[in-house]
Amino acid sequence: MRFRLARDDEAKGSYTYPNTSEDKDFRDVLKNKLDIRSHSALREAEYAFTALRQTELAEGKGPTGNHDAAHLKALHGYIFQDVYEWAGHTRNESPVVDGQRVEPVGGLSKGDTTFLPGSRIEMGLNEALRPARDVQGLRAATPEQFAEKAAHVLSELNYVHAFREGNGRANEALVVSLGRTYGHDIDLTVITKPRMIEASIETTNDPSSPAMKHLIQDAMDPNRREAIRSAMSDLEQAGEKPFEHNIRTARPGEVIEGQVLGHDNRVACLVTDGGIVAVDRADLPERMPPDDGEVKFTARSDFKTLWRPEQVQDAQSQPGQQKAQEPQSQHINAELKAIEAQQLVDRQRNRNQDRER
Repeated sequence: MRFRLARDDEAKGSYTYPNTSEDKDFRDVLKNKLDIRSHSALREAEYAFTALRQTELAEGKGPTGNHDAAHLKALHGYIFQDVYEWAGHTRNESPVVDGQRVEPVGGLSKGDTTFLPGSRIEMGLNEALRPARDVQGLRAATPEQFAEKAAHVLSELNYVHAFREGNGRANEALVVSLGRTYGHDIDLTVITKPRMIEASIETTNDPSSPAMKHLIQDAMDPNRREAIRSAMSDLEQAGEKPFEHNIRTARPGEVIEGQVLGHDNRVACLVTDGGIVAVDRADLPERMPPDDGEVKFTARSDFKTLWRPEQVQDAQSQPGQQKAQEPQSQHINAELKAIEAQQLVDRQRNRNQDRER
C-alpha cells in the first residue's frame, strides 16, 4: 500500500522518478542513491541497508541525543543514509533531491488514516516528545508508568508521520533509545507489524486506548517477550508465518476465549477472534480440551513466574554452584541475543513486504 500525497503543482523537484510505464511497480518510485526504478527492487535494497543500520543501533552505535526532534531526525538520517538523499529531513522541509529542491509535503495519508498536516509537524513533534523532556518523571517512573509515557511518544509520533518514508523505523528507534537511557530494555523485535498497525490506529482514533501501552509492556517485560516468542514458535510449527499475525500476551483479569494452538508447561498459545494470545499455562484448566476444542477462562497471571524464580533462589542459596552456572548463563544470553537479532531481521523483511507501515 502506498501513500497518497497532496502535491504542489509549482514544485521544481520531486521525491519520485518520472512515470514512464503503466506497470505499478515502476510508478511513483522514490528517488534513491542507488538509482533503482522499481518498487520491488528498491524494497529489497532498502531492507538490506536499513537492516544493517538498525542492527548497529541495537548494538549501541549511531547518533545519541536528548530524544527531541533533532535526535529523531538524526536517527532517521542514520537508518536511511545509504538509500535516500533526503534522509533525516522531515516532510515540512525542502531538501535537495537529485539536484533539485522539493516542496514540502503537506497532506499525507494511508488507507483510512490521515496524518498530521505538514505545516503542523514542528508543533506535533513538540507535543509527541513532551514526555521525553520530563527527566525527573522518567527517572522516578515505575515500569508501568514508563510504558505509558513511551506509548504516548510512539503513538503521537506515528500520527505526526514526520518523514516522507521510514517513520516506523525512526520512531521506534527513538523509543528504544529512550528506554535504554532510563534503564528499560524495549525489545520491539517481538512486536509484529499487524499488531503495531492496530495499536497505532486504535490510539489515533481513541487516545485513551491502552493498546500501545500494552504493546510497550510486552516489549519491556522479559517474561512477556519469552511468552510471545513461544507463541511464535507454535505458529511456525503449525506452518504459519508469525510476523503476519497480531500476537500479544494476556492481561490479568482479561477473559480469553479461543482454540489452543500449542502449549508447554509454562506458556500456551491461543487463537482468538482478536488475534494470537500467549497466556500463562497455569491460568488454563489442568485438563486441556481435545484438538480443535475451545477454552474460556479469566487470565490471572502477570507472567512474573515464567522464569521459575525457585531456580534462582536455589542458585543464590548455593554460592558454590553459582559460579559453575555462569558459563551456562552466558550461553543462554548469547542464544537470546541471536534470537533477537534474527527476529529483527525477520521483522524488517516482513515490514518491507508492504513498504512503510
